[in-house]
Amino acid sequence: MRVRSPVVLAAVLALGALAWRLGGYPLLEPDEGRNAEVMRELAHGGPWWLPRLNALPYVDKPIVSYAAGAVALGALGENETAARLPSLLFTLATLALVGWFARTTIGRGAGWMAVAITAAAPFTLAYARTVICDSVVTFWMVGAIIAFHRAVEIGRDRGRADWWPVAGWVAIGLGVLTKGPVALAVPLLVMIPYAAWRGRLSAVLDPSGMLAALAIVLPWLFAVSRDVPDFLRYVLVVETGDRVTSDVLGRSEPWWYFLPILLGAAFPWSIAALATLPAGVRALRDRRLDPRFVLFALWIVVPLLLFSLSRSKRPQYVLPLVPAIALLVTAWWERQTPRLFGVRLVGGTLAAFGIALLALGSSIPHWLSGTATVTAAIPGVARWLGVVALVGGAVAWLLARHDDWALPALVLPVAAIPMMALPLMNAIGADRSSRAIADAVQPLLTPGTEVVAVETYPLSLPFYLGRTLTLATADGHELTSNYVVRRHARLRLRPGSTLRPVDWWVEALVLCERPTLFVVPVDRRDLRARLETSLPLRAQNRKVAIYGPCGPGSLAWAR
Repeated sequence: MRVRSPVVLAAVLALGALAWRLGGYPLLEPDEGRNAEVMRELAHGGPWWLPRLNALPYVDKPIVSYAAGAVALGALGENETAARLPSLLFTLATLALVGWFARTTIGRGAGWMAVAITAAAPFTLAYARTVICDSVVTFWMVGAIIAFHRAVEIGRDRGRADWWPVAGWVAIGLGVLTKGPVALAVPLLVMIPYAAWRGRLSAVLDPSGMLAALAIVLPWLFAVSRDVPDFLRYVLVVETGDRVTSDVLGRSEPWWYFLPILLGAAFPWSIAALATLPAGVRALRDRRLDPRFVLFALWIVVPLLLFSLSRSKRPQYVLPLVPAIALLVTAWWERQTPRLFGVRLVGGTLAAFGIALLALGSSIPHWLSGTATVTAAIPGVARWLGVVALVGGAVAWLLARHDDWALPALVLPVAAIPMMALPLMNAIGADRSSRAIADAVQPLLTPGTEVVAVETYPLSLPFYLGRTLTLATADGHELTSNYVVRRHARLRLRPGSTLRPVDWWVEALVLCERPTLFVVPVDRRDLRARLETSLPLRAQNRKVAIYGPCGPGSLAWAR
């Protein structure tokens, strides 16, 4: 099967979109600001194995993605591009794995097609450009599933699986060090049924591989537990047990939550995946199951059930399912003859989506909450996206008989999103980032200036200021760390803690023995009134106001 130029063109379009102006808009709060600050603090020293947020242990997530970000910040400087670079690089690595796997199991020309379809999925694009660990853990999950598949199939052919089981377990170990036990659960829940069906369960449950995974995970667990003695109990009880079985973390959604999420995460390819269902039902009825399609079906359905049963739900949980959808569609595309109906189904759906955006784009702001700047940017983006989706879908429909040339047309709408959405992302950044207020107060800072946050913690402000904040708080919830909230009283007593009692700032304002800026919620008139009697307002956004500095010779400091 030869490599076709239209397919390569589609892959190039999709890959270019992933990297286009990666740092073109500010870090968004809460996730990007918090994660980038953890990376920055890791890059500035301290034990490399312990993530920290505002100089406090941040054990809500493990170390790998933060360490990768710390390396990027050290190499490229403390900026948005460097903070987002690990997500992009791990996404590209995932695409390389998917392309190689498609070429190996589906056909020589299928690799570029699988890359194009995976890269041109909305969730792949979004999380490749976001400072979050999900693109990183997706790489390890995909790597584990592919390695175990190779172990099963090579073992059937040769009677042994060589090093593939160990590779799968190494990927699981590194995945656990990226996002915890979910990186163990997903690959095993997919591959144990598959391996059992293929009569090669030992290829997955390999003792050498398990030992390799333990050799990766246990040293880190011991190192962190030495600094945070209750770490293991917290991870097992709160971050795993409570997340799966209770609403204590406040992320509960209905059981069907992930069905529309997954449909949109891989759109329009999810429509093509649905089109394969009749053929799958017939193959199941006739007992003519293709092992590849069984793998892809397990890869989609089993994690979807797991996540749906969990009480804690977030959209990005389905990101590791997108490569499976892409591989399923690629296999269908390569074997389906003729493809006319399927290509026209996807093209027609995409065109209908474009028409809907054109018709309803101006109404979208009325259905969403947000600032006037953000909502004002939505209709223009919706119109442009609607035009591109309509054109791409219509061209794919017309070129359906020349199906390879339909692929770039189907890829184009998602590939165009970073360019079309840049004004909207900058508007969201102005609303959900502290870059502007950090720039406003940066000239007032000296190496000895203290920044005191009172009952607030703008999560990207420490990153842009390049320093931690002293936080006056009742319970530490402003840090958005489940661990800090549960261990607040103990953490406040740690040497060098940045936590202070909620009213501590009053005495700090009176004494003010060093230059100090005060950050307060913009809607707390009581706090602001107290500060306004002695300090000038220096910067303000929708969420916080910054006053000061005070300090020795406060009139001089207030220049």
